[in-house]
Amino acid sequence: MSTTSNLELPTELKLRIERVAKERGEAPAALLSSAIDSMLVIEEAQIAEVRRRDAADTGGTYSNEDAFAKLDSFRPSRRDSSRK
Repeated sequence: MSTTSNLELPTELKLRIERVAKERGEAPAALLSSAIDSMLVIEEAQIAEVRRRDAADTGGTYSNEDAFAKLDSFRPSRRDSSRK
């Protein structure tokens, strides 16, 4: 099952997606779906690890919002537009 979503993308990013999808011989939507799925697998694993460590350290857990904030503190912003 699939559904349609609309994303606002910077023009340069859209062009990169189209170029890579063409190189791979697949539709841009398939490339985006695969990339998003891969990113979410990593994000979910990181959140689970933060929760596991914090629960072991404190006996408590974090809310999703707190877990994302903690993860974001360990890496550059995902919204950093200077990266290419």
